[in-house]
Amino acid sequence: MRRFVPPAIAGLALVAAAAGTAWGIPTEGAQRLDVAEGRAAGAGGQGLAMYRVTIPRGTTLDWHYHPGTQVAWIMRGKLLYSVVKGTAFETIPRPGGPPRRIPIRAGTRAVIEQGHGLLEPRGMQHYASTPYGQVITIVTVLKPPRMLGTINIAPAADSPFPPSAPR
Repeated sequence: MRRFVPPAIAGLALVAAAAGTAWGIPTEGAQRLDVAEGRAAGAGGQGLAMYRVTIPRGTTLDWHYHPGTQVAWIMRGKLLYSVVKGTAFETIPRPGGPPRRIPIRAGTRAVIEQGHGLLEPRGMQHYASTPYGQVITIVTVLKPPRMLGTINIAPAADSPFPPSAPR
């Protein structure tokens, strides 16, 4: 179901969400540590940022997207990852070769295991939950300057499928 939100109200909601939380994710307990940030030489004025995100067991992050490509590495635990629009890619490291890329398409979900990565192309919509235990993620973001790292669309409860049911 689509909702019409006047642009002025949507903008105020975005600013309020960003001001209320470090990452614009209004979920109790999820914490972000800013590790490093700077301009990416030769990337057309875009910036690089690295974050360590800790998401406690039983947490569901809101349905959202990123204005720039984001890559993540699951350091510990498992993440139940759900794609609403677009395609993300689970990346599985292979010693001596490029990582194996497994597409996660709209309307599907995947359990991203410890040691695996995640590639989220710009603008693809998704949410995630941690029904299996604590998850700590290292996240590197390529983003346009002066833009929020996350833009929330709706609570995960409004998503097309329930966040707690594994694929």
